[in-house]
Amino acid sequence: MSNIDSENFAELYESSLKKLEEGTVVTGTIVDIVGDDIFVDLGYKADGVVPRDEFSYGDEKPADKYKVGDEITAYILRMNNGQGNILLSTKRLETKKLREEFENNVKEDKPITAKVTDVVNGGVIAETGSVKIFVPQTQLVKKVTDLVEYRGKCVALKIIEYNPEKKKIVGSERKLANEERKQKEEKVWAEIAEGKVIKGTVKQLADYGAFVDIGGVDGLLHISEISWKQIKHPNEVLKVGQEIEVTVLKADAETKKISLGYRKAEDNPWANVKYQVGDEVTGTVVSMKPFGAFVELDNGLEALVHISNITMRRIQKPQDALEMGQEVTAKVVEVDLDKKRIELSIRELEGKDVVEEVVEAAQATTVSADEE
Repeated sequence: MSNIDSENFAELYESSLKKLEEGTVVTGTIVDIVGDDIFVDLGYKADGVVPRDEFSYGDEKPADKYKVGDEITAYILRMNNGQGNILLSTKRLETKKLREEFENNVKEDKPITAKVTDVVNGGVIAETGSVKIFVPQTQLVKKVTDLVEYRGKCVALKIIEYNPEKKKIVGSERKLANEERKQKEEKVWAEIAEGKVIKGTVKQLADYGAFVDIGGVDGLLHISEISWKQIKHPNEVLKVGQEIEVTVLKADAETKKISLGYRKAEDNPWANVKYQVGDEVTGTVVSMKPFGAFVELDNGLEALVHISNITMRRIQKPQDALEMGQEVTAKVVEVDLDKKRIELSIRELEGKDVVEEVVEAAQATTVSADEE
């Protein structure tokens, strides 16, 4: 072959190859994976190589994602890595995509997810790709004494200041949380209706009831609506974090107050009361007040024994004659279903026992007289 032919061949070979430049994106075929390095056929006189530190931000390894023969797209860092190969980076390409996505989200006021990488004076630094976002402590949702607790955590943010020229990007976790809470509240108030049964989570317990989160809005479950039985505190039935079904008793959109009910109508012990005046019943003393004692009958019904009906003896308080948990037998003296009230008298049966003792004694005396 003459020198002219050799030169023509070289020119033809060069022109047949791809025109590659630093800073551009290229796609090739993986020809080998050696350790953590990926070798790529780019249709060029030199192969490309993606070293481990240019592969990924995470702990992912090349063999976890690729195999020989797969196509791979990468960013050209240098046309010669010093060993005759083209230095490629999939990480830089990922960074470029993440930055474009980030900028689009900022323009459209969409949430940003970033990982907290550092704690600085007055806040934390969160990163998404190569973008660093400063989040002031006042814009964090969780109140912590040491911001180190945030390090390594992913946070959802709204960008509240964006000045890339001055490299000043400020995010707010609190603003996004407030917006999401407002959306949830609007949804709840748009769908809520008295009588509707909904699921909720017990958020807080108080002496007078429980606050239940029903989808971003708190409703009050009064202690009287928790159980058909008398309870001293909501923690006898409920616990914080418990998921329950509640009924909306009242919803006032103006005052933003919601009243809830937990006890179920089918469990109402007053629905099928079988007791009548004159019946003798047995129950357990469950609570005592200055005016009398409450006795729990079967089915969860509680009846009142007024202090005047506890005993024939003169007492100052129910505790003078009764004890908590004591089993007693009493006579039903009143049943008022409208007022959901049953009154009992232990005294009347006590009097009955006295009369029976007198009668038995009299009978015994008569028998003895007849025998004489």
